Amino acid sequence: MTRMTTSEMTTYIEDYGVSGVTVLDEGLRRFSVQSNGKDAYTVVYRGSGDGDPDFMALWSCNCAAGRHGRDCKHVAAVSRAVDLLT
Repeated sequence: MTRMTTSEMTTYIEDYGVSGVTVLDEGLRRFSVQSNGKDAYTVVYRGSGDGDPDFMALWSCNCAAGRHGRDCKHVAAVSRAVDLLT
């Protein structure tokens, strides 16, 4: 199986109903998430060393909620997108 480009990953995610998420690197560690408004936020996988990128606490977002350590809808959207790609 060939590896998808970041553009192909983004299209794949959108095809399955997770809109506004753009893959920024092929390692599935950085994403841009378009908010309902005009802002775009960056969601980053911080990792645990075990290679399991689906645990919410291991993600960070630069939105107001994320900067205060709370769960946000941007991280939830990225989590759904990663589930589709893995």
